[in-house]
Amino acid sequence: MKQNTKDWIQYLSAVALIASAIILAFTSFLMINDINAGTNAYIGIAISGGLAIFGVAAYTVNQVTQFKTEIRRELQNMKDEEAQDENHP
Repeated sequence: MKQNTKDWIQYLSAVALIASAIILAFTSFLMINDINAGTNAYIGIAISGGLAIFGVAAYTVNQVTQFKTEIRRELQNMKDEEAQDENHP
């Protein structure tokens, strides 16, 4: 499975969780003019789960980008040192 596909699955599942919580809250309030404890618990869990998915995805992307930058910097430093060694016999 491609990384892009995994990212889309993560984002869509997070959006689905948050959307289901919002829809359930509005439906519950419109039908019975109250949000009971079970509904409130689901809303809290769904929103926190969705936000956690976004947070983990953002953290992972940030760490991978930072790692790539460090590797590129280290490779450039190695090339620069090699070029200096060739210039100074």
